[in-house]
Order: sequence, then C-alpha cells, then structure tokens
Amino acid sequence: MKRRAQIVGTVHPAGLMRAQVRVLPDWNGVPDDDLPWAEYLLPIGNAFVPTVKGDLVWVEFPYLDVNGRIDTRRPMIVGAAQDAPGGIPNVAPEASGKGNGWTPPEVDGAPPRPQISATKDFVIHRNNILEVRTAGGGYEIANTAAGSRIGMNESGQIYIIGPADVIVNAGGSVNVKSANNINVKGENIAVSANGDIAFKAGGTFQATASNFDFKKG
Repeated sequence: MKRRAQIVGTVHPAGLMRAQVRVLPDWNGVPDDDLPWAEYLLPIGNAFVPTVKGDLVWVEFPYLDVNGRIDTRRPMIVGAAQDAPGGIPNVAPEASGKGNGWTPPEVDGAPPRPQISATKDFVIHRNNILEVRTAGGGYEIANTAAGSRIGMNESGQIYIIGPADVIVNAGGSVNVKSANNINVKGENIAVSANGDIAFKAGGTFQATASNFDFKKG
C-alpha cells in the first residue's frame, strides 16, 4: 500500500542518497530526528532526481522486520505525489497552464520557442534546469537562472542562445554549410590559422572597411 509523505531531510548522515520522510498524517507528531530515511526506487540505469524539503512523495514499505511484520523504519520512495494547494498544481506552470511560467529575454533574430500545450507536454523544472518536450515535437532545455537555452521548435528551427560565452571545440574537423546565407557578426572578429587561409567566391568578393592594414609576418 502506498502512503503519502513529505520530505523533511535530504542529506543522509552516511551519504547513502536517501531522503527523510514524514508519512501524512500518521507521523505528524513525530520529531524530525526520529523519522526514517527512505531509499529511492530508481529507474534502470540508476538515474537520480533529488527531492527537496517540502516535496510530497508516495512511499511504500516493502521490507519486513524480524517478526515478519511491515518494517516502517525502511520506507521506499516510489514517486512524486500530486497536489494543488490553492488550486495551483504542484508541477511546473508550463505543464499545468496555471501560474507564471519561465519567459526568457527576447533575442533579436531568434526563432520561436516550442509551443507549450498545458497538460500535453513533458515538463520538468528542477535545480534551475527546465526541460520541455512538446506534444508537437518541440524541445528546449534551459538554465532559467542564467538564461541560456538550446532548443528546436516544431518547425525544426534550432537555436543555441547564451548570455555568456559559447565555446565550440572539436578534435576533428568543423564544417558549417548552409543552402542559404551565412551571417557572422560581432564587436571584433579574429580568424587565425596555423596553416593556410583560402577564400573562394563564385561571385563578387567584396570587402568594406574604414582602414586596411596588411602585414607580412
């Protein structure tokens, strides 16, 4: 039988990756220090999603004590418990359509974000990481604290947006090819090669600058 419980502690004293739980309402009068530490039911591959204090979860008691009775000292967390305090579900606003979801700053030229459909999309928002997989095939993962995001909308447009540095580093070749225009814009642009640099244009090669400075060195 599953019981609803609340997380009251998340740092196991021996580092065993367990969470301290209070079964509701049965253990309401039990001091926090006397509550048991529950293990997690993990998916195959042992992916770990941490709980935080105050989270509501479902627990089971799969173990028996030496007398063959249910051992309430060894609960197991089997999932999150749904709730709606004040009529607002305890899921990300993007999932429920209630409350204020995350809205990133506008970026000139950026394609539209995936179209969110309340109650239809996969949404998880924890530790400032928001991941959305929309019913229409869009995807976005974002650092909601920093504002950086990578995504693909339902039309297949892909974007990488970062308010800080973006680094691309490859041990092999890097190829950029487009059936249309390629635009590069920045405050200053530096191109460096340990070997040759070759420019080839099928049409006009045009350069415009306030000054030209060519040096051999």
